[in-house]
Amino acid sequence: MKHSRITLRAGSGQGFIEYAMLIIVVSAALIAMTTYLMRSTNARIKQGQQELNYYSAE
Repeated sequence: MKHSRITLRAGSGQGFIEYAMLIIVVSAALIAMTTYLMRSTNARIKQGQQELNYYSAE
């Protein structure tokens, strides 16, 4: 009976580590994605400014 308790505790710790690693990986992906999202947003804003400048020059 004692042996199964020790195994259960070890499994519980392993589960916590797996969830922690999952959170770290997802967080890293979101941080990396933020860079590309900001680039895309800035490009759209610049494109809109250029279009407005084109139409105001006419």
